[in-house]
Amino acid sequence: MAQKYKGDGLVGGMGEGPALVTSEGIAFNLGVDEVTGIVIETGHALEGECVAGRVVVCRSGKGSTAGSFSLLQLSRRGLAPVAIVNAQADAVITAGCVLAGIPLVHRLDTDIATFSSGETLRVDGAAGTVEIMR
Repeated sequence: MAQKYKGDGLVGGMGEGPALVTSEGIAFNLGVDEVTGIVIETGHALEGECVAGRVVVCRSGKGSTAGSFSLLQLSRRGLAPVAIVNAQADAVITAGCVLAGIPLVHRLDTDIATFSSGETLRVDGAAGTVEIMR
């Protein structure tokens, strides 16, 4: 049976895919290559991983407002996450998700450490829910 968690939905839409989980923040403008979708930030826990087609679960965004544009560029190239789940979303991630049409949920009723990379998550940005699919 699937487990469902409730949070605040910030950007509507549905996204389902394998989770890519980190307790760190992600700088989409400098930390993710816009041409490949691969995390390139040296020393980041997700360095070498691709965000394309994944549900990115992280603390928040980090970096400048260019991160919003980077999410849009990733989306235009078909390399964007299918959804993002944050412990606490920031303005950069929120604006980027709005521009790129990426479902975004934050402030879940569980810690983001509940999720593991590779497990399938279904995110409903309108309802503010994240479900672990089993």
